[in-house]
Amino acid sequence: MAVEYSAHEEEKLSFRRVSKKEVGKLIGESKQRFVDIEHDAEVAVGPVKGRSLVVIYRKVNADIKVITVFYARKLEKLILSKITRSAWRKTG
Repeated sequence: MAVEYSAHEEEKLSFRRVSKKEVGKLIGESKQRFVDIEHDAEVAVGPVKGRSLVVIYRKVNADIKVITVFYARKLEKLILSKITRSAWRKTG
């Protein structure tokens, strides 16, 4: 399984000081997972460097295409908001 990043996303990873290895590990091992219904994507959430990282990605055939990666300051508030308005559904 290959993980693909757009040039824009690679720039954002560098700016946020997140490595591709950390993103791949979070996608593979996250205990908090959601389906992003609004954007037909999957969401993996977990701690990276003591902060809450959110990775939104799509599975394309056998590969993964990372859409965006960001640190969430108020993770529980974000999750509650997304679930309440039916944008995300918990899967794991």
